[in-house]
Amino acid sequence: MHGPLRYITVTAPDGEIIGYAWGSADDTGWIHRAASSTDAFRAGIDWFGRIRDAHRRGLTPAGVLELFSHEPGVGPVTEAPDMAALEELARIVTPADDRRLVDQLVPAGHPAWTWLAEAYDALTDADREVAWDGDGTPDDGDRADRTDREAAHRAAADGGAAGGGAAGGEPSGDGTVRTPVPGPAPVYSEQVQRVLRALQDLGAVTEEYRWMGHPLPEVPSSGRLSPADAVRAATALVCGERFHPGLVGDALHSGLLDAVVLSLRAWHAESAADGVSSAPCGRAEDGSGRQAPAVPVPVPRAAGGAPRPPQAPVRCRYCGGSPAVDVSFRAHRGLLVLLGFRRMDGPMCRMCGLGVHRALTTHTLCWGWWSPLSLVLFGPLTLVRNLLAVRRVARLAEPGPGLLGRRFDPGLPVHRRPRAYVALIPLVWVVGLIVVAVCAGG
Repeated sequence: MHGPLRYITVTAPDGEIIGYAWGSADDTGWIHRAASSTDAFRAGIDWFGRIRDAHRRGLTPAGVLELFSHEPGVGPVTEAPDMAALEELARIVTPADDRRLVDQLVPAGHPAWTWLAEAYDALTDADREVAWDGDGTPDDGDRADRTDREAAHRAAADGGAAGGGAAGGEPSGDGTVRTPVPGPAPVYSEQVQRVLRALQDLGAVTEEYRWMGHPLPEVPSSGRLSPADAVRAATALVCGERFHPGLVGDALHSGLLDAVVLSLRAWHAESAADGVSSAPCGRAEDGSGRQAPAVPVPVPRAAGGAPRPPQAPVRCRYCGGSPAVDVSFRAHRGLLVLLGFRRMDGPMCRMCGLGVHRALTTHTLCWGWWSPLSLVLFGPLTLVRNLLAVRRVARLAEPGPGLLGRRFDPGLPVHRRPRAYVALIPLVWVVGLIVVAVCAGG
């Protein structure tokens, strides 16, 4: 897509950037940040659904961005020269991204480090020669060569789970799952398999790295990778082998697997010497020596059974002010057989709630009567529901300072807005015709 764009930056409560919602002259979309965590990626899917639904409800792309820019954790609307610039922004890898991958590794004293060292040191030249089981070999015309496998790895759709994507197949461009084509399979020696198992046991193969759609890390001239790049390469090799058989064999010949193991061992030796543990907070080892999954730690009650501290006050979705209440306001438009509906919901303070109520109710009074269904059902129902909702807002105290920008201006009351009486014009005209007809008939 060419031409300037506008976008908003969406951030998680912990400060991690989830992704970017963009809007052009006539369309909206979402770009995931390539190095985001698994939780952020899932949150990005939800955000994409919200952006798409708001656009389908009739909001312009600029209106969609303006609407969501007032939510907590969302930055202001920003200009971008083109889509390429926004995609480049989404490819930035931060130190926090690297640290998150390194945090997946087990502590320095875990036996998996010993298992990896023993398995790697026992590798021989014979172990690096990969045999093939089936009707062919990697040199046959029936199999892609090493370059083709790496290209296929780069072309894999982004967003697959690090545990191997969808079970039994590979996501394709149209969202379906493509099952790997049966054919000759590599037969790795027991020592190579021990190395791969050790990499998994020490946490170097993790779902926190979405390996699909990312190229394999290049082996630097020094032969050493950063710890985070070693985790990325280990995850891509072990998981990618399921869809591109022979990927591990290629890594044995190119030196990538050696770089992964040696880099992790060097980092482990430095960490052990410095007394630094790679175990993230809140995780411990279970009885088997493996790392137990993180679980939320309950907050104890105060001595004497005192209640927990009060929760944070509910804040307005649009301005961030408090107090606020969760309400929904609606608008309806009917034109013969064409019906339109609009809804704005979320916690609202008194000022924003009154502003939204008056705007949508005035719109309904003006346009909500020009269809038979609108006249007898949807128009009156919309007005009644708005009336019930505004009573909850009107009971709130005046809000404090907004945290997300300026709040909606309530403006004039509905009964003082000329548009609220537009529907009376044809009604007066019809009544006038009836009166004239009755008088003429008399």
